[in-house]
Amino acid sequence: MIMKKEFVVLILAFTIVFAGCVKNNKVENKELKVGVIGPMEMPFGKAEKKAVFLAAEQINKEGGILGRKVVVEVGDTKMNPDTATIAFRKLVNDGCRVIIGGFASGVSLSMQQVMAQTKTVWLADGASTELTKKVKENYNTYKYFFRAGTLNSTTFAYDIFDALNSYFNGELHKNWRKVAIIRDNAIWTDDVMKVLKPMLEKNGYTIVMDEKVSAGTSDFSSILYKVKQNKADVIITLLAHVDGIPLVKQWSNMKINAQIIGHDLSALSPYAWNNSNGKINGEVFIATGGAIPTPINNRSKEFLRAWIEKYHTLPEANTAYDMYDSLFMYKWAVEKAYKDGNKDPFNSDVVVKYLEKINRSHPFKCVRGNFAFTKYHDPVWGDNYIRNWICQWQNGKIVIIWPKNVATGSYMQPNWIK
Repeated sequence: MIMKKEFVVLILAFTIVFAGCVKNNKVENKELKVGVIGPMEMPFGKAEKKAVFLAAEQINKEGGILGRKVVVEVGDTKMNPDTATIAFRKLVNDGCRVIIGGFASGVSLSMQQVMAQTKTVWLADGASTELTKKVKENYNTYKYFFRAGTLNSTTFAYDIFDALNSYFNGELHKNWRKVAIIRDNAIWTDDVMKVLKPMLEKNGYTIVMDEKVSAGTSDFSSILYKVKQNKADVIITLLAHVDGIPLVKQWSNMKINAQIIGHDLSALSPYAWNNSNGKINGEVFIATGGAIPTPINNRSKEFLRAWIEKYHTLPEANTAYDMYDSLFMYKWAVEKAYKDGNKDPFNSDVVVKYLEKINRSHPFKCVRGNFAFTKYHDPVWGDNYIRNWICQWQNGKIVIIWPKNVATGSYMQPNWIK
């Protein structure tokens, strides 16, 4: 009897413990933690955070990811590599199965090491070619990195050159040959120049100056005076860390006889017109990966409608558009893996395999158009996928002027440029 009683007690105890485990597992299975990381005091980080929260809210309304409610946790890089690596690791330690976001290639490169150590899928932002070069050179270690945000910096060179050579000097017959460069003192601009400089020189352009500027620069008068002295026809900007608003204000006030064409992230902001007191009128810039509040498809229309409904304003940075879609790409990969019979569809190696299925043959329909990854996890660039559209601020609005297939208007020359 004693043995029987002890056996019953043992069975009851085991049942209680087992029931508790099942209950706990059931609770855990109801949540899926995802991390969003970026410089949260800057527009780029704020936009990433809002985008992921919006995507999570929409996904949860439809039942989550395989029935799990998406819970978003936030990491702040503070634009500092050391702070960023700590923040990334904390998100992973807190149970985040995927990390979304980034910004600033130097900072992203530091976080990439934590990603590799922890084998965490990262749908990232950052333009430097070095980020996906690591995937190419050491695939098994860095395969968890996918550049889901901005196109790589090489494509900036392609599109800026295309604007200058095919549009301005081709279709419009401007004959602008002398080029001044004003760019961030940062690794990503070196990557652009490795491609852009030989393209320009090979096609008969002369680079009359190449000025690097540091974050926080607000007085461009001496640089613009050099532009004037060198009789440049065009100013090519490569600005992401430096605010371009002071530059365009001084360019307009000084009536510099050179058209600004280039990559200026501040120009993508819907607040750029007011922030510059309208002085940005006439600036030409590339819309990184097509991320501007100009709807090109039904998905982009719906995204902007939902964003305005939730936040009562337009996205404050280009990072909103791509990081929003990133969570949906992750959802697709996990659910496709599950549908195909994978026992652990959340496993990082499995997710990588399925994200790689988003390719040229099977692009993902995004806010910015058809998105596909190359074999080394870069976005595919091209007219049929996503590219950096050539835009211009005209009378308070952003107008796409090139390429033809997405153009919403044509070039308006500032009245002081001859």
